[in-house]
Amino acid sequence: MDATELRPLLRELPHFRALPADLVDAIAGGCKLRTLDAGAIVFLERDPCRAFFAVRSGGVKLYRSQPDGREQVVNILHAGATFAEAALLTFGRYPVSAAATESPTELLEVGPEPLLRLFREDERLGPAMVASLSMRLVALVERVEELSTIQAGERLARWLLRQPSRMDGSTSVIELALAKKELAAHLAMTPETLSRLLRRWHEDGWIESERATVRVLRGERLVALADGAADG
Repeated sequence: MDATELRPLLRELPHFRALPADLVDAIAGGCKLRTLDAGAIVFLERDPCRAFFAVRSGGVKLYRSQPDGREQVVNILHAGATFAEAALLTFGRYPVSAAATESPTELLEVGPEPLLRLFREDERLGPAMVASLSMRLVALVERVEELSTIQAGERLARWLLRQPSRMDGSTSVIELALAKKELAAHLAMTPETLSRLLRRWHEDGWIESERATVRVLRGERLVALADGAADG
């Protein structure tokens, strides 16, 4: 795929949406598409940063490896999300590892050249990148607040409602991209708490949960719980 074909893909990213065509075309020259299977590594923690990425389809998990071999999931990303911009702009190393969670997962890889040169030399690019990263920082602060102040049931309901889903009649079907143990860690709860919540919601008729699939039968109950207007 050449730069002309990559231009509209870059335009979808908040970093580049308002930039003039000549600047977007130049950045496109350092981009490429990658297609990965579930489990494929995008990069590893402490690797030198060589690009930042946008998720076109599928999903990516960001995680850190513990000394005992366990993984601590930092974030789960879906179509439209970007990651590793700050590491690239600071000529740093990746602070986490990244791996695809679905097959196929398509990523737009934005390489260091000519992006870094343009970031230094073209006054139009810097403010756009900084504004986008500032919005990301606000989202991270909100996530920290959510994990530290909101009850487990409300956190799980909010997470489920944010996931991509497909409709089966009037039922919303969510395919979990994480093992339940990983999901529990991501939501700062124990696996036992996660299992207890899913079992209770199943018994109450809110959902049907089987292995990696959750069918939402009473979405309005999850919405009320996510808004703090119901008990879970």
